[in-house]
Amino acid sequence: MIAQLNEGEAPPRVVLEIVRRMEAGQVILLPTDTVYGLHALARNAAAVDRIRRIKRLEDNRPFVNLYNSAVGLGEFVRLPEGSARRRILDSWPGSITWVLPAAEGVPEHIKGEDDTVGVRIPDNQLIRSICAAMNDLIVSTSANRHGNPAASTRYELDPGILEEVDGAVFQVEPLAGHPSEVIRWTPAGPEILRSRDGSSANAQVTKILIVCTGNTCRSPMAEAILRERLKESGGDQFVVRGAGTVASEGHPAEIGAIQAMSERGVELQGHRSRPLTTELMDWADVVLVMTTDHLAELHERFPDYTQKAFLFSAYPEMDLEGIYGIDDPYGFDSDTYRTVAEEIATEADRIVAHLLAGRSGSGDIKGE
Repeated sequence: MIAQLNEGEAPPRVVLEIVRRMEAGQVILLPTDTVYGLHALARNAAAVDRIRRIKRLEDNRPFVNLYNSAVGLGEFVRLPEGSARRRILDSWPGSITWVLPAAEGVPEHIKGEDDTVGVRIPDNQLIRSICAAMNDLIVSTSANRHGNPAASTRYELDPGILEEVDGAVFQVEPLAGHPSEVIRWTPAGPEILRSRDGSSANAQVTKILIVCTGNTCRSPMAEAILRERLKESGGDQFVVRGAGTVASEGHPAEIGAIQAMSERGVELQGHRSRPLTTELMDWADVVLVMTTDHLAELHERFPDYTQKAFLFSAYPEMDLEGIYGIDDPYGFDSDTYRTVAEEIATEADRIVAHLLAGRSGSGDIKGE
């Protein structure tokens, strides 16, 4: 045992001893703001691999990486701009892990799929002091064998784990006892990969992208209605986002759309427009467009993704004879917006029924 500390303590002698050990390639058991964890210097591939062996992991799944502050974090990950960056930074210090694009030069062994890195600034003074002293990331994962529960007190720790680590620090008080929430940032917005209760939220997630022209009228209404319908139906394995073929970044929804949705008890005040990009097309499993004109444009601009693009008012059918889609209410009166909202709601009910049938195994989710 290296030390037993009270919550919030980070004695310099203990910090320096842990730094010395980690820089020598050792694996150290430490309390975090969630559960007890196994820790090592992230850039030391041999130490990270040893953690996998201690946990009895047979795959190369990436671990969470901890750091002391947002200052200098850009050396390891690429943070998004604007409100997305603020949301991430406002969540720290705390128990939320963000999966972000890796910066150039980050070691391959700590990357996840699509060159991403999971990072967190914990609400734990000891660990943040260690990271600050090393000016580096440390890998962190729960101190348990794979498939066994994590430990929130020293007495819940597996004795076998304690025998295999090179040192341990215990906290007098019990830890929070729940794993960190894991959220992936994508061009379409955040995706919850693991919820606060520890359950996986990405095992079979279907990602739906709704496209109109400016992403201020039809697609925001359709996005909101479809998300509500899926939520009401228990369809929690779907992520719905919107974009516009000629949209600019950051514009609010049109007032007519806001009012029409408000009458339905749905909030659109926080909506901000998003342009359609290759990254969004790649992100989506199913792309639902408002008109056949949009469909033709997508086929021309994104020929590699035509198999996942469908007309909103026809999905999942591909035969569009005699069908145009949902007209744009932009510039018309409030009654027109209400009519379009009703048309979208009717189609959304049909789409949700098909999506849930496909999820339950009685049909296929077209586009995936």
